[in-house]
Order: sequence, then structure tokens, then C-alpha cells
Amino acid sequence: MINLIPAVKNLEIHSNFFAAKAVCCEKSGLDARLLSALEKLPCDPSGAPLDIRINGDEGEAYTLLVEENRISIEAAGPAGAFYAIQTLRQLFTHKEIPCLSIEDEPDFPYRGFYHDVTRGKIPTVERIKKLIDQMAYYKLNSLQLYVEHTFEFEEYKQLRDSTGYLTKEDLLEIGAYCRENFIDFVPSLSTFGHLYELLEQPQYRHLRVLKNYEAEPNLWRNRMVHHTLDPEQPESIALVGSLIDQYVPCFESEWFNICCDETFDLHSYDALGVDSGKLYVDFVKKIIAHTQKHGKKVMMWADILLKYPQTIGEIPEDICFLNWDYSAAPPEEKITRFAQSGRKQIVCPGTTTWSRLCENVAVEEPNICRMARYGHQHGALGVLNTNWGDWGNPCSLELAMYGLVLGAEMSWSVATPVDEAFYSRVNALLYENENGMKYLKELSALHEHVNWNDFCRAYFYHRYDYISDQREVRLNVAAVQKGYTELVKKLSAEQWLRDEYRQEMILAAEGVCVIAELWEKLLGRPVSRLTDTRQWLKKYSEKWMQKNQPNELYRILEMFEYCEDI
Repeated sequence: MINLIPAVKNLEIHSNFFAAKAVCCEKSGLDARLLSALEKLPCDPSGAPLDIRINGDEGEAYTLLVEENRISIEAAGPAGAFYAIQTLRQLFTHKEIPCLSIEDEPDFPYRGFYHDVTRGKIPTVERIKKLIDQMAYYKLNSLQLYVEHTFEFEEYKQLRDSTGYLTKEDLLEIGAYCRENFIDFVPSLSTFGHLYELLEQPQYRHLRVLKNYEAEPNLWRNRMVHHTLDPEQPESIALVGSLIDQYVPCFESEWFNICCDETFDLHSYDALGVDSGKLYVDFVKKIIAHTQKHGKKVMMWADILLKYPQTIGEIPEDICFLNWDYSAAPPEEKITRFAQSGRKQIVCPGTTTWSRLCENVAVEEPNICRMARYGHQHGALGVLNTNWGDWGNPCSLELAMYGLVLGAEMSWSVATPVDEAFYSRVNALLYENENGMKYLKELSALHEHVNWNDFCRAYFYHRYDYISDQREVRLNVAAVQKGYTELVKKLSAEQWLRDEYRQEMILAAEGVCVIAELWEKLLGRPVSRLTDTRQWLKKYSEKWMQKNQPNELYRILEMFEYCEDI
């Protein structure tokens, strides 16, 4: 079996096998980015010749021919040659490479990954570079980082020590690494809704739509609601303009994502006789105009305009709408509405890692596949696969990587069936272990016994006697303990070539069991413990600090330690 992700469009396997163990490429005249990519192949002066022919400056299509004593690549542009090299890297993971010919090109021109670096966890620059390496390997070509307050904006300087932040130098370094890997690093910035940390500061509270808002004890829920900038205030657009002005110089991309999603509180204007839809569109147009002054093309989330479909025509025609839905059965009508309006759109599914210790395979698979197929059917520009960090961002990036790989597959080869053959390719290339997907599915199913958000709610209720937004608790601790014991026993008996994935699965499984046992304590019921909370927290903290800034790890530690000590 030939393991390639994404699947190539046309593959013909010939007789005989590639006889060499390495290649030797004539490098003169090649793009520096291709020279860097070639270094990841087994290269040797005595290796088989690798010939690369590039026919133009643009295009992602390529052909790859593997003969017994020679390999040749022909590409429409440098990007196509880069993707041919990624295919060749994957071929070299096989014990034997058959002689073959490949003709390949993507189904979508835009193939992105969107990662939240705002809600509690900011990866180190080195960890983001590893993410970029993985994106390039699977032929993704756009990265966005979700930012509200986690940049060195002047307006947030009093919060930097408590929340963490990225610097201009960090973003420029990330951008340079993206460029080396044919990835467009697109800025994404909240400019209308989701401005809790800004609007909680005394000097800006008057710019919040809800003037008398009082924060709940639950910080993570606070950040999700009631923090919309008041478009009626003259200072609001000046404030947004300042944020954009500070952020734009960190990026070379021609695009800028202004977000403008989930502006929930604008509905309060309807009761005052003000049309909230018009209010929304008028302010968005001001944000767009300011962003375009910097020479940027504008992206924005589509959810609010879908609520006011009559206003879509008022938005400038060159805007690209990011049309999201994260359910297992996303409605096709969301996609068709923008297609019928003739507007540019990118479909945005998700990895479903948010509010969890691992991705939810049962939801992300149908979500990513259906959204990509709807997008392809209705002429979308591409797929932007989202990896949010709601409620403290407890999930590691390793346990979002199946979602990334699946999104890359659907972005390049949308007709691929997600079946055992696909899992075998994922096991071979991502996990380098034949049981990777099996154990990920078991972990994901185990997590269904506990809901992170509801556990957090139970903590805030217990600690602050805060009863709002409480949910009915259905908890089967015995089932969690049994599933945890069985899964960890199997994982502990193995060692993977990419052992970090196995280690993260063990840590997440233990965390699920810790949550179930502590939750039982919060409910005032006796519980026989299998786990040790503080030992788990020590391991969890070590993993966090290996790959991320400290940021808001202390909030997670505080919650678990409180629950342990009651």
C-alpha cells in the first residue's frame, strides 16, 4: 500500500522498484525555499538523480515520475514543485518505493489551518514552527492565529504579564518560516465582538454595548459573551483602527481577517428601535475601509450576516466570507446562500478540540468532510479548518493533529472516503504506529463521559455559590475509571516512533479520569480514587511548559487544586 496524504489525483504503479536509498539534485537556479525542502529528503552525492523542472511562476499542479534509477518532477510553479517534494518525502517513509508516476493538483486553492492563541495558551515560536512543518508536509498553504489581546498592543499593556502575548518579532519570525514553506500567514484579529479583556479595563468600559454588565466568577464563560464594542460611540472605530495599525506591520500577507463574529449584544439596540443589522453592517464597513487603507484584502466571519441576509449586498464585493459551522451535520443551506449571492467564501469546519483534552473524532469527521464537500460543490475558494481554545484551551496540539490531517486531505482531495484505508495512511504518516487511530477513537469516546465546560461550571458553582448556567449532571465514574484503566494499560505497553502522541493520549486519558473523580467530590458523593490529582497536574504542567508560554496555566491548576482540597 502506498501511504500518501493527501491522496494524489492520479497514481500509476509500474514494475520494478526505485533502486537507490538517496537522491542527488542539481540545485542551481532553484528557489531557496525548494532548496530548504530538499534538505528533508535523503540526499547524497552518490544518490539517484532528481531532476526538477518548473514551467512558470505560479501553480500548484505537479507530476512526479519515479524510475528505477532516476526521479523527475515537473511543476507548474515553485509551489507545485514544493508539494511534489512533500509527496516524495512521504514515499521515502516506505521500505521500498515502487516505480510510479503521479499527476496531482489540489481541489481548492485555499487550504488553511486556524489556531486559537488567545484563550489561555500561546504556543512557543518553536512549537508553532513544528505546526508549520506539519502543515507543509500535508500541503496546507495558509495559517491564521486567533488573537484578541495576546499581542503587544498598547491598549493591553497592563494585561501582558497575566495573559501572555506574542511580540512583533515573534510574528515576523513565524511569518518568515511560513513563507519558507509556501504558507500564507494571514493576520486574524477581533475588531468588533470578543473584546472582553479590552472592555473590562476601566478606561474602555464605556465603549461596551452593555453598559451595566457585571462579570461572572467564570472567566472562561465571560470571554465568550457580552463583550461587543459599541458602534454608536465615536471612539470605537478609532480604537479598532489603532489595533489594526499596530498589527498590520507584522504580516506580509495580502489578506487580513477582521473577524466581526458573534456580536451578540447588538440585539439590545432592537429594543430601542434601532436596526441592529444596519448598525452591524455600517460599523463593519468602517473597519473594512480602515483595513483596506493598508492595502489589505479583507476576510470576515459570516455568521452575523447570515442572520441579516438582506444586508449581505451592502458589504463590498471583494470581501471574502468565512462561513463556519462545527456540528456533525452542518446545514448545506449556509453554504448555498453565499454561493447564490455570488460572494467569495471559504468554508470553515473544526477539529472539535475546544473545551476538551482531545479532539472529538465522532464530530470532526462528518463536520470537516461535509463542509469541504459542500464548499467544493458550491464553488468556495477553500477550507479553513479551525482549532479553537474555548474555556482555557486545555487540549494539546498533538491531540488536534488528526483533525488537521483530515482537513488537509479534504482540502486537497475532497472525494477521499474516510475509511480503514485512510486510517492506515494516518497511522503510517502521522502516528507511525498501526494503532494510532484506534487509540485516538477510544480516547475520544472516553471523553464523552465528562464535559469540560460543565466541570468548570460545577467548580465555579461550588467555589462562588454561583448558580447561573448550571447543567444537569450525568456522571458514571465507574465507566470512566474502567475505560481509563483499559486504555492506559494498552498504551503503556507500547512505544511509538512518534512517542509524543502516545504520551499525550495517556495524559489526556488520565485527565478525563481525574475530572470524573473530582466532579464526584464536588457533588458531595464518595469516590474511590484511581488517580492522583497533583501528580497529574505536575505532568500536565510539564507538557504545557515544554511547548507553550505559561500564560493562564495557573487558572487550570487553581481549579483542579481547589477541587482536590475540598
